[in-house]
Amino acid sequence: MSALLEVEGLTVRFGPFAVVEDLAFSVAPGEVLAVVGESGSGKSMTALALMRLIPPPGKVTGRVTFDGQDLLSLPERQMRAIRGGSMAMVFQEPMTSLNPVFTVGSQIAEALSWHRGLSGSAAKAEAVRLLSLVEIPNPAARVSEYPHQLSGGMRQRVMIAMALACNPRLLIADEPTTALDATVQAQILDLLRRLRAELGMAVILITHDLGVVSDFADRVAVMYAARVVETAPAAMLFADPAHPYTEGLLASLPRMGGDIERLHAIPGQVPPPFALPRGCRFAPRCEYAKAPCEQALPPLIPLGPARAAACIRHTGYELVP
Repeated sequence: MSALLEVEGLTVRFGPFAVVEDLAFSVAPGEVLAVVGESGSGKSMTALALMRLIPPPGKVTGRVTFDGQDLLSLPERQMRAIRGGSMAMVFQEPMTSLNPVFTVGSQIAEALSWHRGLSGSAAKAEAVRLLSLVEIPNPAARVSEYPHQLSGGMRQRVMIAMALACNPRLLIADEPTTALDATVQAQILDLLRRLRAELGMAVILITHDLGVVSDFADRVAVMYAARVVETAPAAMLFADPAHPYTEGLLASLPRMGGDIERLHAIPGQVPPPFALPRGCRFAPRCEYAKAPCEQALPPLIPLGPARAAACIRHTGYELVP
């Protein structure tokens, strides 16, 4: 199946520092790609770059092709038609993303007016339908309420309803379950799973928690310090991680019957863009690191037709500086 979205060499810089570097991945129609990693890995910047929402003085280079169009070369007027139309994004922290002085119905209606030309009673009726689609109780009444009158889970559902207003072919969900309790997290993921099946849209799920994607994503891209360090089908990645960082993330997940006193933690922190090590960026935190790991940045090494990892353990520690 041909890709709906193709990303090649995507790089985001602020001055001399790269916060996203040389990313390459694709998403097929109807596919779910999860992009995971700790805070500071570059996940949210990747999502913003795909939507062309990087604030100045950020510079974006590379190639982002959506449905045959190079998004990075489009005039802003054409990009606005795609953004929120055939490509939509659900931002994290819905309380700050929603405008507190307008009702949720009027905020959904704004998207309907801009992209679909609806107004008045037609826009209100469609807003009610969308709130019903995302399973908000009594949507006819909720459409006239303000964000502060809704729970965190309901506000997140409103954000999803706004993103779905124009029947997008690709939905980017940036940490859609952050700050929600475990029960509401599960409800939001179940909602996204159902909507993906019913609407046939592709999804890019941005998250720091591998646990939320185990039974949702088709493929996973693991990011660390601005780069992708492993890509694999979800089942393969969970069964046999190929990169030490992925291995550490999986080991940090709590397990039934495991030690409830102590959870595994990866020592150290993600390095900031202005203090990246010369070689493998994970080497200072890696229990397998050898001298060659500090010599040069390892590329993504193909490990088969569907997976790759940026770790020189897969080359027998042969590395040319």
